[in-house]
Amino acid sequence: MTVKKKKKLIPLANSMAAVYGQKQWSKQWHLFSLFRHWPEVVGEVFASHSMPAYFRRDELWVYVHEPIWMQQMQLCKPELMTKVNAFFKGLPVIDDLRWGLQPKGLIDVPLEKYMSPPINVDPVEEKKFRQMVENIANPDARKALCNLWLRLTTKHGGK
Repeated sequence: MTVKKKKKLIPLANSMAAVYGQKQWSKQWHLFSLFRHWPEVVGEVFASHSMPAYFRRDELWVYVHEPIWMQQMQLCKPELMTKVNAFFKGLPVIDDLRWGLQPKGLIDVPLEKYMSPPINVDPVEEKKFRQMVENIANPDARKALCNLWLRLTTKHGGK
């Protein structure tokens, strides 16, 4: 007569790495790990507007909820890539970050709306520019050009 040994149940949460390793799903495991630590990796502000979505070859695709945040993250792409690669500690290194608009309902979107930074230009320079463009006949074109000039020459935080 043989005696059967009772096997202990192991919580799935404690063995996810082993399960993924056996199925050669290492990239998905890295994505899961990155997802859990996303706010620490990219910062709370970016994390509240995005989430890591999937790997395609050596690219990490990130879902972003609005095009304005996609653009903002694109401007910080080198810094974000450095942070993501540092998080992996030499494991799968990404060569590129790509952005995609999130499918509906995937990210809890913050309620605040994007607000442009305040305009801060030298009033003398603004007056000179407005005088220079007075001869543009189309008022909409003149207004658009002035708005563009204001945005391009505004001083952000005393810089």
